[in-house]
Amino acid sequence: MRRADGRYGLDHGFGRLGWLGRRRRHGRRGPRHGWIGRHARQRRVGPRDGRRRLLLLCGRRFSVAGWLARAPRFALGFRSPPSFGAQRGGCVMTFSSKLGWLVAAAGLTLAAGSAGCTTQAFCFSDCDSGSATGTSTSSGTGGAGGEGGCLFGCGGNGGTAGEGGSGGGTCVPSDSGVEECNGKDDDCNGTVDDVSDWSTPEACGTCANNCYQILLNTDPDTIGCTPSADPGKTPGTCTGQCAPDYYDLDPSSPGCEYYCVAGGADDSLCNNKDDDCDGLKDEDVDLCTSTTDCGKCGRTCVVLHGTPVCESSTEPGQACNDSNTQCKIQSCEPGFWDLDGSYATGCEYQCNITNGGVEICGDSLDNDCDGKIDDADDLSGDAQLGVDCYGDPNGECATPAHLGKTICQGHKIVCAGPNVLVENQNPELCNSLDDDCDGIVDESPTDAGKSCGISNIFPCAYGTQQCQNGALVCVGNIDPKPEMCDGEDNDCDGQIDRTNGSPPADSVGACNVPLNPPAGSTTPCKAGMKACVGGAIVCQNSVTPAPGVQDGCNIDANCDGALTNQPDKQTDVNNCGACGNSCYTGAVHSTWACTSGACQFKGCEPGYYDLNNDQKCEYDCDFISAQETCNGLDDDCDGLIDENVIAPSPSQVCGVSPSATKAECTTGVTVACLMGAWKCTFPATVCTGQAPNYCTGTAEICDGLDNDCDGVQNENVANWNKPCNSDDALPPPGHGACRMPGTYECDGTMAVKCSATPANCSSLPGGCEEKCDGLDNDCDGIADEPYSNKGSNATFYVKPAVTKIGSQNKWIMQFEASRPNATAVVPGTGNGFWSSAPTGSTIDKTPACSVQNKIPWFNVTPREVEQVCAAAGGTVCATADWQAAARWTPDACLYGYAPLAACKTGFVAGTKFCNLGPSYDFSPDVGDQDGLLVTGSPSLQNCWVDWTGQTNARLYDMTGNLREITKSATNTYPLLGGAFNTQAESGAQSDFTFYTVDQNFQFFDTGFRCCFASNPG
Repeated sequence: MRRADGRYGLDHGFGRLGWLGRRRRHGRRGPRHGWIGRHARQRRVGPRDGRRRLLLLCGRRFSVAGWLARAPRFALGFRSPPSFGAQRGGCVMTFSSKLGWLVAAAGLTLAAGSAGCTTQAFCFSDCDSGSATGTSTSSGTGGAGGEGGCLFGCGGNGGTAGEGGSGGGTCVPSDSGVEECNGKDDDCNGTVDDVSDWSTPEACGTCANNCYQILLNTDPDTIGCTPSADPGKTPGTCTGQCAPDYYDLDPSSPGCEYYCVAGGADDSLCNNKDDDCDGLKDEDVDLCTSTTDCGKCGRTCVVLHGTPVCESSTEPGQACNDSNTQCKIQSCEPGFWDLDGSYATGCEYQCNITNGGVEICGDSLDNDCDGKIDDADDLSGDAQLGVDCYGDPNGECATPAHLGKTICQGHKIVCAGPNVLVENQNPELCNSLDDDCDGIVDESPTDAGKSCGISNIFPCAYGTQQCQNGALVCVGNIDPKPEMCDGEDNDCDGQIDRTNGSPPADSVGACNVPLNPPAGSTTPCKAGMKACVGGAIVCQNSVTPAPGVQDGCNIDANCDGALTNQPDKQTDVNNCGACGNSCYTGAVHSTWACTSGACQFKGCEPGYYDLNNDQKCEYDCDFISAQETCNGLDDDCDGLIDENVIAPSPSQVCGVSPSATKAECTTGVTVACLMGAWKCTFPATVCTGQAPNYCTGTAEICDGLDNDCDGVQNENVANWNKPCNSDDALPPPGHGACRMPGTYECDGTMAVKCSATPANCSSLPGGCEEKCDGLDNDCDGIADEPYSNKGSNATFYVKPAVTKIGSQNKWIMQFEASRPNATAVVPGTGNGFWSSAPTGSTIDKTPACSVQNKIPWFNVTPREVEQVCAAAGGTVCATADWQAAARWTPDACLYGYAPLAACKTGFVAGTKFCNLGPSYDFSPDVGDQDGLLVTGSPSLQNCWVDWTGQTNARLYDMTGNLREITKSATNTYPLLGGAFNTQAESGAQSDFTFYTVDQNFQFFDTGFRCCFASNPG
């Protein structure tokens, strides 16, 4: 097709040579962004003399049928489909054409390590191979230089332009002196290209108006020209008839752009084909009302025992489809009814109308055929119901307070109401009423005959309640009396001479109360308390004086209220200062005296010492000297043996090596003088031998101690005190982001373990949120787990950025899929195989991420995409779902430009553009550099599908960057949306399903995104 720079070529998405980029030879510039690009040059091909040129490339194999089906987008003059062949390491091509044009297509196969493309070179007679040099001998300007335009290197560079003559030469006629459109003065009349016939298709009105070049896919035998009113200056009008299987659906554009094989006079056959070749598929099929194609082809409406109808909920101008058009029940056969309102069950209820269709109680029939019988239905038309009634004609049942209404219950008419009573519903009571409605008042009342009275404990007795004159009376009862100390249970509480556990009131109080002693003195006498014993009152616990007793010091011993025979408290050592204060109480080997009523210490007896200054000479000792020695004796009689002696160091008396410096061998060792000799005490497990060589023969164990005090710790345990991690020896991902460092410490006496313990993910800077980054962020043993496999910590899982597809319960990734280890610079590593892989390939189980500012996942096969998306809890996007997400349906959006009103027209420089070849250049270098950008790149302008109102309303890169793998059928994967190397913007339209590949296809400009039946976030 013709490009903006005037050249002709074929853009099929793989038409750029080199790695992820190419450079066109014109001056568009732009900022440099994106993934690595390398320049490659594409030859210019174009029309000349009514012929066509086609750039053929060797590369991946793609669908020939898909190419030919969309031929109008490439403006190629195909008369009949070319034949194809391909082999590894090169291309083999054959050509055929009724029209005499060169029509070629390449079956593309990419082979790693291939030596290149080997094809037969085809050159045209008008291909300037460096020899077409302009000439002139007359005055004027020389001809333009030739152009190297042949295919596959068959031509050289353009020839050198001829120089103009000096103006004095003679014109030499060319082309037999007949003027042609060739930039020369063939007839030497001084005027260039003044042809005599401006009605030929090659020069229709002007030399520039070549009908063979303009009318594409037109039968050359029918091509003609209608000259203009001003031939030579104004172009004429090209005419012609379309070639077989080509149609002109766009009168505003010359040529026959639409390829189609007709299948009928109209499109009334529902087969997803354009049978009448008018550019529309199945437009004559009535999907809105047809009961054989209701909402979609082949959906036939059938109703059990009824007549079906096809109904649609569409708005005016909206197309009928599977989601808005359904089969329904129009009517039922006589004797059949649709009660559940379900089309699936049809008219499922068989019934005949009775009683004129009025439901009544008691006949157990569905009179109105609504699926309900008697009291289960509306009985508002039954005159038997709602009549005043009583549950029984006798007694309380027939009083106004218990009035009811007739109702239908259990297929019978009964009297009911909240206050209705029936016979024997209430018990008969002693109240002068007929409570049980049997016609007799107070007969055998249920509340009579019960025991009555206060107690039944002897000597008390219960009586019996009797109904007398409508009231209950207690007959024959004996009730309790106040308790007395008389040997009887007067109050009938089961205790004789006791009330509530206490004695009777007449046996409580003091008795034998003595006189009060003089002030400041005491008396041994005291009063007693009354008690009821054996039915008689006695005085207990009283104290009285013994006969003939005399008073003591401040003691009224005879209880007469006076003191006699008192001692001198100023000198008496037994009553010193106070009665009973003996100075020798508690004395130990000491001497005392009472002076002025106070005890005085007079010293220790010989050979005894008061060590604690408590005036008790408790210590028996023979004094030797004031200097204590380690001999097991108290030399200075201070109560301490061998105290204050200077202990030697452990290395002097305990067998510790001088190089041992740890506390358990130095400061932790106790050197003490015990039993008159030096004794060393070590911590447990350290130097367990005998004095004086305690450390000899002690085993070294792993306990953090230098057990044998030789200056080396735990020397017999490998790895001790070396660094380690909490998840050493665990399979990946181990403890994930919760991994913590530590050191190897002792685990028992001969083994070690790592001291590190995993952190709680909530304490980490990023918390427990599971990110699509290849790490186990929530530390549950699974990295990047999806919503369909949340792991043990189900609160946290990867929540990809997704956009809901309108009102459908479907979601699509907001960004093109990327790997977890991708960055803004590198695409990451790992293939997409999860369950199976081709021979020789690994199963890497690489998840797919939907995040911004990452190099997207390219060079991936549909087979990988199927497995990657399934592992994420989704699927490879169905072609229809992808197009719905791109708003092709129902909004007819052609491109992923925002806002929504901008989606139907092409890019506008500086306003809306995506990463496509003609609209974006990511390098300021001379020429056009195209390459891969990060997902949702800020370098683009309004390159997102507008889903305002949805979460993640901006659906990025649906146009450009990478072609995206979708699925339309088994092993059929259309590539949609165009890529960074797409040279024609129309090749990126949302409805452009030209490229269709199989499950093993992969290429550098192809990626994907996943779709979901429920929200994965």
